[in-house]
Amino acid sequence: MYVDAHCHLDDAAFDGDRGAVIARARAAQVTGFVLAGVDPATWARQRALVATLPGACWTAGLHPCAAAVAPDADRVAALSALPGCFRGPNAARGLGETGLDTRFCGKETLDVQGSVFRESLSLARSLNVPVILHLNGPGTHARALTVFSSDGLPKAGGIVHAYGGSAELVAAYVALGLHVSFAGTVCRPEARKVHAAVRAVPPGRLLVETDAPDLAPPGHNRRNEPAALLDVAAAVAALRGETAHDVLVRSASACQNLFGCFLMRAETEKTENA
Repeated sequence: MYVDAHCHLDDAAFDGDRGAVIARARAAQVTGFVLAGVDPATWARQRALVATLPGACWTAGLHPCAAAVAPDADRVAALSALPGCFRGPNAARGLGETGLDTRFCGKETLDVQGSVFRESLSLARSLNVPVILHLNGPGTHARALTVFSSDGLPKAGGIVHAYGGSAELVAAYVALGLHVSFAGTVCRPEARKVHAAVRAVPPGRLLVETDAPDLAPPGHNRRNEPAALLDVAAAVAALRGETAHDVLVRSASACQNLFGCFLMRAETEKTENA
């Protein structure tokens, strides 16, 4: 099985044909999905969806852009509700998205974003669950690395999702125990910075994702979907001189190690033959 390491199948963009989207993914052998949370409304939808979708798990977090625009009372309420996502049936398996954004959020909101980021990391450390990091825009990687140096990360590690940083920073993230994930941007011929970063990631720390419904590879419909994971893997493989299958299998294995919610095919066959 292949695993989409980061997507938003609960998004309203899929409300009209979610079943068909999942069927197309499964036809492409993408049968595992990590659904990333961005706000309390998505947490409820994700918990409900994974209850009916074999091979799916979810993560709960307050996206930096959601944190940036939320009224103070709503932001406090969301952070207070976040620990509950990790209790009860179909609980969250990771914390995120959390992080910093200066591309889509005003730089004047960085203090608010940073406060939510640090509180979220504190919860992830106390629960020892992996973090899903959204770091987008000038200055975000440097700020995040400063926070990691002062505050620390959970021993469970985490993912820098939809990586757009430099190849030089990859080593710093790997040294912190993090994985680096690439989305449809890697399919763009002009994305030379991302291409260099792909080549710099050790094989066992490299993940592939779609971030569906966003970040569709060139040539796809504007609404992205998990079946496009094969295109992302093919682009990554071409840059690294590997096969797309090997990239996908290693990424799925890393997701299993991080979240513990995907039964790899080899394990299934072993159980069936026992």
